[in-house]
Amino acid sequence: MILRVLLCLCVTGIVQAQTPTDSLIHYELGDIIVHPAGAPSDISSTSTTQYVRLAGISQSDAPSIDQVFRLIPSAHLQTNSRGESLVYLRGSGERQVSLFFDGALLNIPWDNRMDLSLIPAEVVGEISISKGVPSVLYGANVLGGAINMTSRQLRNPGRFSQVSGILGSQNSQQARMTWLRNTQRFQTTFFVGISNQDGYTLPHDLDLPYSQESEDLRTNTDRRMRSAFGQFAFNVERGGKIGVSLFRFDGKKGIAPEGHLDPASAHVRYWRYPDWGTSMAILSGEFPFENGTLRGAAWVSRFGQTIAQYSDKSYSMQRQTQMDQDDTYGMRLSYSHGFSSSRSLQAAVNLMSSSHEQGDLEIGQQGLYRDFSQRIMSTGLEYSMGGPVNLVVGASMDVLTTPKTGDKPERGPQMSVGATIGLSHETSSDVTIRGVLGRKTRFPTMRELFGEALGRFLLNPNLNPESSILSELAIRVDRNEMVVEAIAFFNRTRNTIGQQMVVLEGESRARRQRINLNGSRVLGLETTFNFRVIRNLLLDCSLTTMHARELNSRGTRPLIEKPSWIGMCNVNYRPGAGFSIILESQYSGRAYGLGKGNGLISLPSSLVTNTRVSWLMLYRQYSAELFSRINNLTDEIVLPQLGLPGPGRTLHVGFQVTF
Repeated sequence: MILRVLLCLCVTGIVQAQTPTDSLIHYELGDIIVHPAGAPSDISSTSTTQYVRLAGISQSDAPSIDQVFRLIPSAHLQTNSRGESLVYLRGSGERQVSLFFDGALLNIPWDNRMDLSLIPAEVVGEISISKGVPSVLYGANVLGGAINMTSRQLRNPGRFSQVSGILGSQNSQQARMTWLRNTQRFQTTFFVGISNQDGYTLPHDLDLPYSQESEDLRTNTDRRMRSAFGQFAFNVERGGKIGVSLFRFDGKKGIAPEGHLDPASAHVRYWRYPDWGTSMAILSGEFPFENGTLRGAAWVSRFGQTIAQYSDKSYSMQRQTQMDQDDTYGMRLSYSHGFSSSRSLQAAVNLMSSSHEQGDLEIGQQGLYRDFSQRIMSTGLEYSMGGPVNLVVGASMDVLTTPKTGDKPERGPQMSVGATIGLSHETSSDVTIRGVLGRKTRFPTMRELFGEALGRFLLNPNLNPESSILSELAIRVDRNEMVVEAIAFFNRTRNTIGQQMVVLEGESRARRQRINLNGSRVLGLETTFNFRVIRNLLLDCSLTTMHARELNSRGTRPLIEKPSWIGMCNVNYRPGAGFSIILESQYSGRAYGLGKGNGLISLPSSLVTNTRVSWLMLYRQYSAELFSRINNLTDEIVLPQLGLPGPGRTLHVGFQVTF
């Protein structure tokens, strides 16, 4: 029914489209981390910055952005026991990677993370990824990297409309409509979409001893999502720009239970999210000011969810309910001043205030309602100097306060300082070497300090911030149709926040407790390779090897759920006549999970292959694409976490009409 409606819209719509081949670009106001005014483009490139362009996002056919993040080198995607899809860069830990959208912090401050499976991929025009030692301009809590998603915009004057629909395995459905307009002075974007599925397919020969009855459909993995996004931007006098972005994502979904845990002796999450939603308004701008450029973003957001805990895998008897509401206000400002063509100074201020209201209700008993809040302030300076050797030096200070702690003891403020120094040098016209060294800190989140997850966690009031010494050394060769880069990195973290299993006296079920480990270290090598073999054949590959270890009094042991290898290789072939064939492969090496007695359990390696075949038809200012996609072609068992396997083989077919 949904696809029929969209087809009718395509047939009956009358739009004065101009330049149908007009390329789309990301929303430039969104990312305030830019090259200094008047400086050459390589001054700020001492630390790794990578991009996922619109073509890669569009060809993923993904309902949500998490599947697109698999295109990021050294990125490890994982869906945890709360049903949240998260990304980790270069073996980083939970909550160490910060997400931004159009320059505003997208992470939910209560937990400093965001369920990526609920962000529609269609609204994103480009993704920029900052690794190594992210700029001080990003603010606090970017120890593991920063990812900025920017929305779509037309490059040239005209209009652009696109309607798409996709059907797939397990009754999955997607319907999306995008409308863009550019009049040179004004730019407008509008998007609506829905995404539904009954669940995801299980790989054959998968052994899940508990909480799983069907051989084909994973227990409790249905989802219903709705999305709406709007943006209006305009140019002002003297080269200034102002933009407003508004979005609302909401829906409901089930959470797969951990299939390796016996519910008779372990706390299994039989959870559903009957209500989930986030809304955000973002004001961003760029203005020339006193021989420099002032850029900024200010935002307000509200996130709300209801967690329903059930007694068993039948999901027929509800035991507990948790209701959360998070309100956040934030601002990011940066000022760039160029002293000459080779020297510049950037200053930044980041402010954020958030509150978390939580109600825990056990069926038949009186509820418990609590209020929490936090404030984070960060300031930083970054000096850049070009020449035969480019130099970047930066320093920052971050402060965290928690004015409201619910029914938990009060905590004093925490403060940390950061620093970075980087060098880069072009040894020839096509070879560049660079290196960077810095220090970053991540504060424990309110969830880590005060969250009990409906009785699953024990609190630890003595959690300290994580701090890391980060470093990388890279060489890049950019020659004709080939780009190769090798990046060696080493991260030494102190007070790493990990987990242990604890059985309280009088209880038979183990609980989890967050603790500060003595520390950890990650040594790795990331390589990327992009090569146009022939005019119609493009090869894009990356491979990262990591040695991630927890440090303790007895020596070292592997960090949990950190693969030793992460690889990705995409082959894009266009034989002509509008046909396109894409072959994708994703490799994850051996990792380890945490067992009930705090011992390590081996997680198998996996190699997933996807394929996409499409046919693009063009007629004047109109285009139509028909495509089919098979994900996990070989029905590989993917186990990034104990008891929580990834989807098996899935088939999708769809269309995309542009006019």
